[in-house]
Amino acid sequence: MTSIPAFQELQRQFLAHLRNPEQQPLPTGFDQQGAAIYVDLLYNKFNDSLTTCFPVTNAILGETAWQQLLKDFIAEHRCLSPYYRQIPDEFVQYLQNERQVTDDSPFLPELAHFEWIELVLSIAEVAPMVTETLSDKQLMEAVLVFAPVIKLLHYVWPVQQINPAYQTKEPPSVATHILGFRDAADQVQFIALNPATASLVFQLQNQYTAKQALQELGKNLTPSELFNLMLFGKDILADLYRQGAIIGINTN
Repeated sequence: MTSIPAFQELQRQFLAHLRNPEQQPLPTGFDQQGAAIYVDLLYNKFNDSLTTCFPVTNAILGETAWQQLLKDFIAEHRCLSPYYRQIPDEFVQYLQNERQVTDDSPFLPELAHFEWIELVLSIAEVAPMVTETLSDKQLMEAVLVFAPVIKLLHYVWPVQQINPAYQTKEPPSVATHILGFRDAADQVQFIALNPATASLVFQLQNQYTAKQALQELGKNLTPSELFNLMLFGKDILADLYRQGAIIGINTN
């Protein structure tokens, strides 16, 4: 078995100390005061990135719990990307897949993911889009084109409602569905959807026309119920078009 060169082992010990100074001793030969400066720089770099991306999570936890969460993240998670911009991505991965602290609020991973999605949508690189003028008939009978930056989200917890004044302890009986997208003005928008509307949007993103999707969703309804479903769908599509989630039709 090949041994690690002494200088690499020293580097490893030094980095371990920077990541977890309370548990990992500073190697012999390093100045304690100088190392403390590097510890602070590392923490502040992560803190600057994550407080910007996760303001609600930060506000809910408070300063002490937030600091401990960041220290745990730095100490326990192995970042797979060297890029500063991807620190929030790594943080979400840590909360979803690695963190094992039972005292955390159960909604924390989903709340962080919801906040992170806003960053993802805001920085996605796409060509400028043009919103077409569409009639009610086109909205119902053509294959619709959605905004190029869009995400249909599903959560157990009501993440869009959670804030320092409201922190539910039990998830609702109905899942939370949200459509996130970037509009023509490059503003990120979130629209809360009921389960039926979420199903409709999912179908529409898979090349169904609204009429086809609504007929599929209402295949077990009576004619009068299906008629009402079509009216409901028409109103929903008009609202999604008005808000900028739908921008045109596929003419291919």
